[in-house]
Amino acid sequence: MKRLVLVFLLVGVVGVLFVGSFRFAGGGAGCSGDVVGFVAPTLMRVVSDAVAEAGLSGGGLLSIGSVEGLRRMQQGVLPDIYGSVDIELLRDVDGLGPRQVFVLGRFGMGLVCRSPVASPGDLGGRVVALADPNKAPIGYRALALAWMLKRDGVVDLVSRFERLGVGYLEARGVNITVPAILTPTRDVQVAANLDAAWSMLEVGAVDCTFAHVPFILGKFSRLEEVANSSIWATYRGVHSGRTYYVYLFNGAYSFLDDPPYEIYVLFTSQGGGVVRSLRVVGFEAFVASFSEKGDCVVDVLRRMDLSRYGFVR
Repeated sequence: MKRLVLVFLLVGVVGVLFVGSFRFAGGGAGCSGDVVGFVAPTLMRVVSDAVAEAGLSGGGLLSIGSVEGLRRMQQGVLPDIYGSVDIELLRDVDGLGPRQVFVLGRFGMGLVCRSPVASPGDLGGRVVALADPNKAPIGYRALALAWMLKRDGVVDLVSRFERLGVGYLEARGVNITVPAILTPTRDVQVAANLDAAWSMLEVGAVDCTFAHVPFILGKFSRLEEVANSSIWATYRGVHSGRTYYVYLFNGAYSFLDDPPYEIYVLFTSQGGGVVRSLRVVGFEAFVASFSEKGDCVVDVLRRMDLSRYGFVR
């Protein structure tokens, strides 16, 4: 009888250990099925990898601009997981009552072109894609970068963006006014988000597009450094059989840290009134979970080596 009791005890202990290890690996009761997510294009690779490692399916992940994703949530559509490259939106997301929030880290800004750019001044003659600042943080960071580059005498992209309807008013720093609808020009094409801007680059509709470093690393398996300067580091990489030229901005131009100027972006309605404003700070990404499935993804992200994806912690 004692031997029989001992056998039952051993079986029970083994069962508990098995279940515990299974849950630790990201396969708990809630870690199954499709995950619904509103994820910034820059974060799709890292979130997709985390979803797979958690034992979930990423069929419900939607690549969408951070601002556009937030708007959908504010309208009552809450996903399992939300991923944003815009730390300024964290306060708004907190107001929606997430179960968990995890900051992935800081990251830099770059430019990808179809042909070499001899110098930053050469950008004045290139057709560029701009992700709509009303929907994607990369868009209004590009507007802020343009002002910084002009202020430092590097290149004037401000006048090109002004022709879209964007306004620049210098004070202690600068106030950048973004109209509700931007009108594309011959020099600047407006894309819905970073994915759309990249598509424009791939088909040759534009010469260059601004992009986040994690997004760039997700497109190129290898980057070969060609040169380095105070403005940017130059790389060459191959994507889908074509060679592209990648420029990763240095110093304040990278937005790895908060810019040394007071830069505010004012978003306006079609009537011209200001509906939202924010101060431009350094790039920092975060994820928020709104369900048990979302928790499973966040738990995996906490254990991952995020530096492989271009994040600095």
